[in-house]
Amino acid sequence: MVGRSRRLLLLVDLPLRWCRYYFQHPYARLFVCYFVIFCNFLVFAEDPVSHSRTEADIPVVGNVFSFVATKYPPEWYWCGIKACLWLTAIVSGLCVGKHIIHHLLLQRWLRLKMFRDESGTWMIMYLSAIVFMYLFSNVYNMCLLAAHPDSQEYLITPKMGVTNANVMKAAACGTWLGDFITAWMVLQVTDMMLQDNMYPQWAYPVREFWRTHGSTRIFIFWTGSITMTAVVVGVIVSDAINWDYLNQDFVATTELSRAFLASFILVMDLLIVMQDWDFPHFVCDLDIKLPGMHVTAFNLDLFHTFVNIPDVSFHISGESYALPS
Repeated sequence: MVGRSRRLLLLVDLPLRWCRYYFQHPYARLFVCYFVIFCNFLVFAEDPVSHSRTEADIPVVGNVFSFVATKYPPEWYWCGIKACLWLTAIVSGLCVGKHIIHHLLLQRWLRLKMFRDESGTWMIMYLSAIVFMYLFSNVYNMCLLAAHPDSQEYLITPKMGVTNANVMKAAACGTWLGDFITAWMVLQVTDMMLQDNMYPQWAYPVREFWRTHGSTRIFIFWTGSITMTAVVVGVIVSDAINWDYLNQDFVATTELSRAFLASFILVMDLLIVMQDWDFPHFVCDLDIKLPGMHVTAFNLDLFHTFVNIPDVSFHISGESYALPS
């Protein structure tokens, strides 16, 4: 019975190993990573909101944007109150995100390995800061309703005060930067796989050249990243390419098809995480050089001349990375 159980386990385990091998293969990861970039730009090009001149109305995000950037009353003291509130919201959100949500909830209570030490603190702090700014914007609205004579004009709402076209251009630029970070700067795909040795037979001459020619690797990274970012942002902002003229309804879309495309992009983003060689714990002891640098980690001294504070250390180990503490 024991031998039969072992044979059954082997029959089940072997296909799973082969599936994982090809699912996490560098070619599969590269395809998913770069194909999602194409899909993101396709959504931007096909969405009619990208050309809309109406005022953008986005829940939560619009409130936060208006709270920080627009709708300041003419009175200096109200401007001061508003600035103090959103600064307090940012500091409170960062502290709560790091010490309560990350350290206490995710790390101590749920014991999630992916959030060990300082890993993932920046993302948690960013999200908690957004939530706190939204909550504090409602507090500011209550203050306006209670004491300001023209409160309705300066209330914080989802209306951002800019057009949908400008918002979509900013979102497209942010999407490009996010995709580029995913593909290169965080070493989540391209640079990490060229340095790593998990698949020793994959593109061996290229990987050997990439590991032994550090100066060339750095030159390619910085020149390529700056050039591609300048071209992409320039094309998006200037409307240099008319997608409708190029497309000629060859890839015509509807609201339903764009919804499916957006859902497909979400699935692809999840696949990028699942294809990670250290998924789901993201624990790896292999040091990978920082993108565009010769070192695997560096310390940044801030204000050490005036106060005694701990070093801000950026450390990348394999596929996961420890965010600054």
